[in-house]
Amino acid sequence: MKVTKDQAAANKEAILSAASKMYREKGIDGIGIGELSRSVGLTHGGFYGQFPGGKEQLASEAVSRTFETNIEDWRAAKSIPELLKGYLTQGHLANWTEGCPIPALGADVARNGGAISHSFTKGVQTLIETLLPLVDGETDDEKHQEALRILSSITGAILIARALDNPGLSEQFLQSVIDAWSTDPEETAEDETDIDVEC
Repeated sequence: MKVTKDQAAANKEAILSAASKMYREKGIDGIGIGELSRSVGLTHGGFYGQFPGGKEQLASEAVSRTFETNIEDWRAAKSIPELLKGYLTQGHLANWTEGCPIPALGADVARNGGAISHSFTKGVQTLIETLLPLVDGETDDEKHQEALRILSSITGAILIARALDNPGLSEQFLQSVIDAWSTDPEETAEDETDIDVEC
């Protein structure tokens, strides 16, 4: 049976949505095309009809999707302290499938390279651009450097905290980064804000 354009588009969307979550949970090399296809009710043939470039094309597009689905949370933040408190949470720490792709996929992307790395790079650049209006600095270069420091710190804190088997130490990593960019020392003792920023 010939698949309509609308059904083909829906099939592709289903695969991308599943891949963007499953890659963050299991890694790019931790899940095969067969498992992905079955998870959305498609055959191998149906998969290659949507992604003729195979797994590299899918992974590249799925990595782009992981950034797209989270960027609005970043754009909603009104300040760096607010963004950090929303990002550096226990909820984000436990949320592999919908959380930030940088700590979840960075190592996998580095191993794969190519088009996947290109998509990842574009996503990171978008996050840097989103940070620029919020950071301090007298020149564009100073703001850019500050954005790099913040992005490196928050994603690194999540990466390390997830790998630890000591919850107390994990929390210290998250809180240390929040404290580093807090404009008001009293704010660090407050409860987390309602905004949940997972990039």
